[in-house]
Amino acid sequence: MLTKHSLFKQIKLRNNQEDTKLEIVKKYPIEKLCPNKLKKCGSILMGNCPFHEERTPSFAIYPETNSWNCFAGCGGGDVITFYMKLNKCNFETALEALS
Repeated sequence: MLTKHSLFKQIKLRNNQEDTKLEIVKKYPIEKLCPNKLKKCGSILMGNCPFHEERTPSFAIYPETNSWNCFAGCGGGDVITFYMKLNKCNFETALEALS
């Protein structure tokens, strides 16, 4: 039978493992996930958004912060939100796939 103390200890250990995994995943380069061709514009990578049809590039990846943004309104975020949107999955699935 689990005591209150041992249960808290297990939860804390699990949270620490998840935090470590999250830190590792957040460093995964978004540009490796992008299916579209990207062009370097200064320190930014620009290209067509993978979430909608377009003729003029409106999608930007910022390698310095490992984040993305679509100026046409698809949103933006970090590597985890990009993977989730690209693969239509939840946070846990994205975390597992990227780690």
